[in-house]
Amino acid sequence: MDFNGIDGESMATGSGSDGIPMGFAMNLMMNDGAMQGYAGLTEAEKENLLMRCRDAKSKGEMQRIVDDLAPGTDVRAIMDEEREGFF
Repeated sequence: MDFNGIDGESMATGSGSDGIPMGFAMNLMMNDGAMQGYAGLTEAEKENLLMRCRDAKSKGEMQRIVDDLAPGTDVRAIMDEEREGFF
């Protein structure tokens, strides 16, 4: 089954270097708005986001990453801010 670029096989790999972190995948599947936001990212943006998820230190931080993907949130601005060191 494919969820906008997230398939069951990728989720099954857990947090491996080529897989999607399980916590991210589970939170994303429970948030339709975030799923749409993720689907609208470029491949480079998705990879950057997945690196952020792998570095998340808590469930709350992972949830904030997912919540920021919902429509109406300027995901690119958030990623730019992070690169500039605001987070």
